[in-house]
Amino acid sequence: MLVTGPVVTGETPAPHPAVSEVAAAGDVTDVGRVPGAAPRAGVAAPDGPLPTVGVTPYVDLTTPPLPTITDMADATGQADVVLAFVLAGAGDTCAPTWGGTTPLRDPAIAARVAGLRARGGTVTVSSGGAIGDYLEKACSDAPSLARAYATALDAVGTDHLDVDVETDRGRTVSPTRIAQALAILQRERGTRVTLTVQVDGVTDGLSDDAQTLVRAATTAGVAARVNLMVMNFSYEGSWADAMIGAARTSEGQLEAMWPGSDPVEVRRRTAVTFMLGRNDMDMTTTPEDARAVVDDARASGYGAVGFWALARDNGSCPGTETETDDCSGIDQAPWAFTRIARGFTAPA
Repeated sequence: MLVTGPVVTGETPAPHPAVSEVAAAGDVTDVGRVPGAAPRAGVAAPDGPLPTVGVTPYVDLTTPPLPTITDMADATGQADVVLAFVLAGAGDTCAPTWGGTTPLRDPAIAARVAGLRARGGTVTVSSGGAIGDYLEKACSDAPSLARAYATALDAVGTDHLDVDVETDRGRTVSPTRIAQALAILQRERGTRVTLTVQVDGVTDGLSDDAQTLVRAATTAGVAARVNLMVMNFSYEGSWADAMIGAARTSEGQLEAMWPGSDPVEVRRRTAVTFMLGRNDMDMTTTPEDARAVVDDARASGYGAVGFWALARDNGSCPGTETETDDCSGIDQAPWAFTRIARGFTAPA
């Protein structure tokens, strides 16, 4: 997730009205359009099933030890998670695995998923990530990629799929192939899709590759939530303001891509995900920063908030000089970020 961009200020734009405020101004439907109003001109975000979960902490299944995610559910009530990451099999084959090595039906992972389900939780499967060999490259065409995605979904009994293809490490994927595979899944089994995308900064917003992927999915007719990774980019001023500003710029780009959709609906299809604590480019997201991002997402009418990653949500290594997988690197209470994220409420 090493994304660089120009040094910019962290000035936060003026907040959007909350969805409740928009609704109070008139009889607004579930897609944010006043009944009887003329349709908006231009391309609209495709209709179809969208993700239903509003708080989406990522669980890293690729770095031992495997977290006991039921502890989080018992401590905080948060039982919805994103399982990361599904990658190509040994030899860069179109055979999905967890992290390139662990079988999809690994008993330890299955037991943890069953424990979450017993607590009312929903799991989302995430494909891609910052390292490893992508299924999206190993599978030679859209049908084979769709089958690989379906195999991973079936392994944990879900139809929520998150695609997180990051191209800053020299990896080349076909956005058209991905979009066509997602269209197959959505058409044949009603899969709910999230596109987790890179953000380059407050003024740049979405990376060029992120915009290309969203456009490809739109052309293929895929209904998707667009999840903005506000993690790694140069900035000046407040890091909280920079994350919020980068999300606002990206949201404006989505509105421009979908001019036929009401801005309220575009925001409902937008999510924001931050890295808690110290990250791998020396930014540090404090609980106060996270609360500001979550509060803004709620006020703006976004569809979800998330963070990377659950195993880091503890203060066991305060003052560490580098980003680590099993602690945040800051002084915090256990599950502090999870509890903050739990304060998010998605629009109805």
